[in-house]
Amino acid sequence: MRTHTKDTQATTTPQSALGFLREGNYRFVNNLKSNRNLLQQVNETLDGQFPFAAILSCIDSRTSAELIFDQGLGEIFSIRIAGPVINEDILGSMEFACKIAGSKLVVVLGHTKCGAIGGACDDVQMGNLSTLLNKIQPSVYYERTTTKNRNSE
Repeated sequence: MRTHTKDTQATTTPQSALGFLREGNYRFVNNLKSNRNLLQQVNETLDGQFPFAAILSCIDSRTSAELIFDQGLGEIFSIRIAGPVINEDILGSMEFACKIAGSKLVVVLGHTKCGAIGGACDDVQMGNLSTLLNKIQPSVYYERTTTKNRNSE
């Protein structure tokens, strides 16, 4: 599989970018991983990168966007933070991905059993982590479908 070029990125639409991710996720779920020559992809991206999407996901070790969407080197920007919450640095990275590097789609990828969300539900206080969890807590407060046991259990 070849990486995206400036020309293929220019013709990519948000809809086709979403299609690439859906196709990749189908391959992942069905254990049909694309056969990639990673060294070739490194060489193909030496002079520049042309990712079609930026994906904000949690730092959870089970949520690697490259694996979940079966994408290779230079295909997507992967932005990771516990939560995933958006701060000025993350937002700036997304702006770079779209306005400078030409990505056509931004995806926010959540997952089940997120430790950061659980920590916000439990009001965990732990150094700098507390600052991040405090940014999640308003969402926990406004979520109304769970009426009992509003904790990480």
